[in-house]
Amino acid sequence: MVEVEGAHRLSPAEREVLRLRVVAALESGRVEGYRQAAEVFGVSERSVGTWWRAYLRDGRDGLATGKGRPGLAESVRRIGARCSRRWPTTPRRSC
Repeated sequence: MVEVEGAHRLSPAEREVLRLRVVAALESGRVEGYRQAAEVFGVSERSVGTWWRAYLRDGRDGLATGKGRPGLAESVRRIGARCSRRWPTTPRRSC
């Protein structure tokens, strides 16, 4: 088993390497399925599935750091843009 103590504590570069290693193990057949990969690398099955689908969709670029959830500033910007499309003449209306 690969010891990964709290993957959330890894640097962004280390997290990317972890994702690449998990995908490589799945692709090569060294692990059979999300559950075994999660156990071997000490991460959740959900993360393994997310990484695998991102890899299938976008290749290695799909595993790059920064492809996760948007930060607060990005979320606020998106909500603001969505509201302005709905009510362009009412600047203070909540969505």
